[in-house]
Amino acid sequence: MALNLNPSHGAVPKRHVFTVLVLIILFSEIATFELIMVYPALPDMAEELGTLHIAWTASILTLAGATVQPLVGKAADKWGKKNVVVWLGVVFILGSVVCALATSFPMMLVGRSLQGCLVGIVTLSYSLVRDIMPRDFVPIALGTVVTGIGMSALFGPFLAGWLIDSFGYHGVFWFLALYVAVLMPVYAALVPESDIRVDRPIDYLGTVLMGPGIAVLLLGVTQGTEWGWTSGLTLACLIAGVAMLAAFVWWERVCRHPLIDMRVLFGRKFGATILAVVCVSYMMNANALIGPTLFRTPDNVPGISYGAGLTALEYALWTCPLGIAAMVVGPLGGYLSKKAGARNVLIAAALLFLAGMYFGSQMFTVQWQVGLMALTIGCGNGFLHSSNANLLQDALPASQSGVGNSIGGMSTLLTAAIATAVTGTVMSQHVLRVDPKTHSVLYADSALTNAYGWAAAVGAVGLLIALFMKHGRAPAQGGLAEQEDVRLVDDVDAAAPKPVG
Repeated sequence: MALNLNPSHGAVPKRHVFTVLVLIILFSEIATFELIMVYPALPDMAEELGTLHIAWTASILTLAGATVQPLVGKAADKWGKKNVVVWLGVVFILGSVVCALATSFPMMLVGRSLQGCLVGIVTLSYSLVRDIMPRDFVPIALGTVVTGIGMSALFGPFLAGWLIDSFGYHGVFWFLALYVAVLMPVYAALVPESDIRVDRPIDYLGTVLMGPGIAVLLLGVTQGTEWGWTSGLTLACLIAGVAMLAAFVWWERVCRHPLIDMRVLFGRKFGATILAVVCVSYMMNANALIGPTLFRTPDNVPGISYGAGLTALEYALWTCPLGIAAMVVGPLGGYLSKKAGARNVLIAAALLFLAGMYFGSQMFTVQWQVGLMALTIGCGNGFLHSSNANLLQDALPASQSGVGNSIGGMSTLLTAAIATAVTGTVMSQHVLRVDPKTHSVLYADSALTNAYGWAAAVGAVGLLIALFMKHGRAPAQGGLAEQEDVRLVDDVDAAAPKPVG
């Protein structure tokens, strides 16, 4: 039986609140686990499956997640967020088993596509927290969900290394399947379901235009460096993706029951929040790509002044302050959002990331310097996720919460893909030499400084948007301010002209 979190049903025991929150956090960790635990296994997978395109096991996860997220968000609004999470968990277990048993590269891609259904679990968890938690605790709870991201980022690489060394890469996928299989029945039994429902027809055309549109655009962005930015295939993907998204916007304006209200999507609250968060998170994703090159390149290599020669385990140890800081600062960011406004927390995140970009451009290679850089970026990470969660909830009416958060999640996926592609392109313009035997690339110092510089420039735009936007200046209310918008949106829909659809 689900635990009572509704004050109208009597006093809510604190142990119930924290039990439910821990379960939501543990389930949310899978979004990071399915990425960060698979990366170390890629060389082994490439060798066993006999492919040179093993990076697709990461790309297909993002593409599949972006494709299904709009439908997942709408389904969550229609049939219940917990119910949708549980069913997605079943699909994820199936995908993990397929990956563990895969004997060919196509079979592996099928399994990873099925796993991609849970790549947006964090944003769906934000919606569930907003709906079921005691109202005054929601801002802090949203920040605490970030703890799961920090925990998985901290422990994932160590756990993956042990599994791969002990059981091969198959052990990672068996662990992921077992993790969700054990957790899901407890989650289903104890976590309350949201009582918010939006009983409207599903906008299937909007879903087809938006999800695949994002996926095709992501495909062009992520593969542009390999295919060539002026190649016909890259241009076709980019043009088709933009055209589908433009058609989506047009259709949503004339459809009787749109996937998401365009007044919300382009409103001064939701739209400004997405733009600011996207620009700030660009710095986080750029650092994730540059960091391994900066610290794992051998030291004392002629022609460059960076490189610490760290092994994968040493790299995890040196940069572990990032995960620890994200775990601690996430709940703090939620508390500060409740007291001082989530916009101020986002500004703090932007400033911390900008400091991290500066540290990176100095190419520090001493352990305490690396630790300081990781700590700074980790604090920015915690503040970014907690402020984003609160800003989105306070920008969305309850009737748009599920699909609105899914769109927020897709913007995060798109940002990660763009940041990776652009950062890789910037670095590729400054290659010092390529080993003819191993094909490993040695970058000039300017590759790293320019990449960090570009990231800082994009982040500065996000900081400016956050400084000027009005949304989030008041203390976060966990979506309470938008609850009345449910009736308003329904009334407007009822009174509006009935166009096509």
